[in-house]
Parts: sequence; C-alpha cells; structure tokens
Amino acid sequence: MNWTKLLYVLIIVLLYVPMVFLGANVFFPKYTGTDSFYQGPDCYNKYPYPSAEKISDEQAQIISDKQEQCNKQYYADQKTWEQDKNTYEGQKYMFIIIFNLIILLIALFITFQDSIVMGLFMGSIVTTFVATLMYFQSKSKIGFVILVVTFFVTLFFINRKKDTFVDWKER
Repeated sequence: MNWTKLLYVLIIVLLYVPMVFLGANVFFPKYTGTDSFYQGPDCYNKYPYPSAEKISDEQAQIISDKQEQCNKQYYADQKTWEQDKNTYEGQKYMFIIIFNLIILLIALFITFQDSIVMGLFMGSIVTTFVATLMYFQSKSKIGFVILVVTFFVTLFFINRKKDTFVDWKER
C-alpha cells in the first residue's frame, strides 16, 4: 500500500467536506447560526401576572386568555416557520448533492492522478451521506431523485474504476 497516496486522499477529503458545507451556507445563509431555530415571542413575559398587587378573577382570566391566544399564535407561526425552513433546507440539500454529483462525474471522466480521483470520490460520498443525515427532515422529493442518480453514478464509478481504484502498490 502506498501511504503517500492515502495521505493525499485524506487531505482532499478533509478539505472537500467542510468546503462544500461552508459553500452551502454561503449561498444559502438563511436558517443558519442563531437563526436555525424559531424565536417567537415569550407569551408569559409579554402578558405577565401582576406580582405585588391583588388582581380580580376577571383580570386573571383576561391575562390567561391573552397568554393562551399568544401561545396559539406562537405555535402557528412556529409551524409556518419550520415548513419554510424545511423547504429552504431542501434547496440547500439539492445544491449539495448536485455539486457532489458534478464532482463525481468530473472525477469519472477527467483524467487525474489516482489519489485525486479517490479523494474526490470519497469526499463527495462522505459529503452526500452527511448532508442526507443533516437535511433528512426536509423530505425533498427532487433531492431523493438526485440521491438515487448519485447512487447509480457511484456504482458506475466503482465498476469503471475497479481495476485502478485501490491498486496503489509501488511500481
């Protein structure tokens, strides 16, 4: 086994994976960082119970009704926000796997050194796998179709490169 080539593969994979995810976040910045979860109003702080003074039952009921209405609106807004986020993340997922599919095709049809081909192949496969786990909730139908295409391109890639894929003995 040629350890130098294996090191080159590892270097390519270690740079490729974060490059793709960083690129996805650069081109699809919405719902990242602190915006990655819904931050609606705090209904209990918005309509607090008066602490020091005595309130009537009628006033307590009014405050309780306002909190309940605020909570219903909060959950409705949160559901809408999460649906929008899933749609957006489905687009981000498609970007990632389409990019990986293009890299697989480039590695398949353009002549590179074996370690570069193996690094691009492994990087795109690892990135596709991690992206599928990360964006599983997006339930993207188009993303699924592209993932199936990527799977068959991977099979074709392995079958076509089977003779030189791991043949890294010193010559």
